[in-house]
Amino acid sequence: MAVVEVNHRVLRDVAEAVTNYCAAQDREMRAADNDVKSMLASDWLGYDAQEFGRKWESVDDSSSTSVKFRESLKNFGESLGACAKEYQTAQEDTYNEADRLPKYLYW
Repeated sequence: MAVVEVNHRVLRDVAEAVTNYCAAQDREMRAADNDVKSMLASDWLGYDAQEFGRKWESVDDSSSTSVKFRESLKNFGESLGACAKEYQTAQEDTYNEADRLPKYLYW
């Protein structure tokens, strides 16, 4: 019979790294959004500014590629975390069941 070995700590580490990346991307997008809005409100006027503003709004729109990518990464991280929990529980249950077996077998 095959033995499946999974290190649930590695899965948790990857899930945490994905979550941290998504949070960092969100912070950077908010900072960029504030910078662009500030620039458009004060220094930059005219047709180009308006057109850039419209394009910028579509970058972080809920239907944009960047938001969809961020959401898919977030879901991936959550799935990895759930898998890590399942593997850890299975490993603990297996260990506990094996520990309950008789220490010496009598034939």
